[in-house]
Amino acid sequence: MSVVREEFHLKVIYLGRESRRTNSLPSGDEDVIELLSNSWNDYGYETTFITVCRVGGKRFELGTIRLLIAGEENSRQFLNAYLKDDWDGTFPISGVDYISTPSEIAFYEQLDGALPDGDAIKVAESLRDASYLVHLTEDDRARELVETRGFHDSLQRERGSIEAYLDGWRILDRESVAANNIVFKFKDVYQNISKIDLRFSHSGSPLPRDINVLIGANGVGKSRLLHQIVDAWIADSTNAVDTGFETPPNISRLVVISYSPFELFPVDMESSNLLDKSAYQYCGFRGRSTPTDASDSETLPPIRLSREIPKKDATKSLLSCVSDDQRYRVIKGWGQKVKTAERVLRSAIDFDYMALEVNANTRSMFFDSEALLTSPILEIKDRKERKRYVLVNEETVLGLNCLRLFEHLVLKAGVVFIKDGAPRELSSGQRLFSYVVINILGAVKRNSLVLVDEPELFLHPSLEVQLIEMLKQILYSFNSRAILATHSLSTVREIPADCVHVMERTDDGLVIKTPPFQTFGGDVQRIASYVFGDKSISKPFERWIRKQLEERDDSAENLISALGDDINEELIIQIRAMERRQW
Repeated sequence: MSVVREEFHLKVIYLGRESRRTNSLPSGDEDVIELLSNSWNDYGYETTFITVCRVGGKRFELGTIRLLIAGEENSRQFLNAYLKDDWDGTFPISGVDYISTPSEIAFYEQLDGALPDGDAIKVAESLRDASYLVHLTEDDRARELVETRGFHDSLQRERGSIEAYLDGWRILDRESVAANNIVFKFKDVYQNISKIDLRFSHSGSPLPRDINVLIGANGVGKSRLLHQIVDAWIADSTNAVDTGFETPPNISRLVVISYSPFELFPVDMESSNLLDKSAYQYCGFRGRSTPTDASDSETLPPIRLSREIPKKDATKSLLSCVSDDQRYRVIKGWGQKVKTAERVLRSAIDFDYMALEVNANTRSMFFDSEALLTSPILEIKDRKERKRYVLVNEETVLGLNCLRLFEHLVLKAGVVFIKDGAPRELSSGQRLFSYVVINILGAVKRNSLVLVDEPELFLHPSLEVQLIEMLKQILYSFNSRAILATHSLSTVREIPADCVHVMERTDDGLVIKTPPFQTFGGDVQRIASYVFGDKSISKPFERWIRKQLEERDDSAENLISALGDDINEELIIQIRAMERRQW
């Protein structure tokens, strides 16, 4: 029996409604995407439209879309005039040459997950999506518009829109968005121009290449390189001729994780002229002071160092995880952030729930669903105070009201871990691990690049490995990648050799090399010898052995016998080899 596919029923419309702070859905119950007019101006072009969407009776937050009409600088005015000319407001617009790009690639990922197979493409055809038309259908009219100033200055004004144009067609064509290699030119510690090839793809090899590692002795410029990557990314002008990305990377967001008290990464993009401030996120011990009423509104608050900042960041990041799980849950293969956070953190912390503290005096309801399997509220009272917590786990995540919850959060409390009905104390290592895990999960979006500076700080070696495991899973789920600057040999053992970049100072300048042997699952001693050199690894105990052999004027066998049970097999072999001057 043949199956007749239902006709495409989602309407894309423009009715001239202006966008407001809270935008209502169009009347009725049909599936619809409505474009709302907006007066945002990009270098003389007004092409931005807020969208409201309903599919299957549910509201979807798709974000904004930019629409460029051939020969026009103000798309809103053109469409308003076209409505008066008896256009019914339904897309596609007959007789009009136009293209569009969404503000982020998730626009079509959400539609692809929520609509029947093939219907996301029909939306792209109705809106004449530039990525779809140029890369898949090779539409000549779209190609011409892509070459115009309006496309460059307005439709490609933000990083998310650039990435949506470069890779959006892959979503519609049901291909994975490839994680491209990145070639970066930088000024090294000798003030020379060096180049590094960061490899995130390899045809024919199944080894995980989502992470590249920078490793080497202190002073080779690992963190310096990360800083220059950040500077090139957030610059409000094109890169210098001699440094920067050789080609624009297909990433939409750069995330920096650094908990060294001495680092000086930019904390935000407030001083940048780029409009897309969300294209960069920093998590560490530094942040801007809270502005006061008496402060000069024209001056940015100063940057300060505080142990309270990571707590606040983690609180907002966990709420971001909840919000992302709610908004993007329909995306096929969505990496559930809250569920992932619980699983990874339980490798280091024994807890029943993650929780966010809210103002104890508020009686607000922080959840919308009556079908929650567990109560999301925990109240703890003692003689001194009363505290109120909202429990966060995979059962409560879809019912929580994030906007209402944010209004009453006690940010300085951080993310609280509840065990047997009470908050539990964490060690410094556990707390830092929770900061890193939650902040990475909260910040990462589709096609992100995560820079982690010395993740081994304050972490036990087992937590280092857990962090790498979590990173691999998250990067894979969100088609993202990471660069780690580290001294950790445990980390290198988890990374393929061609993704390990050993930085070394020589008489001829900085040398960047990859190990000539496979580091993935390799021997730590062999890795250490190659990265740091035999002398720096073994010299202290070797010197002690030589001294014993010389001062005692003794044979290797006598020294081995004297040491008795205090010696292992490897040291027995080495003592004998040293006596023969073969070590």
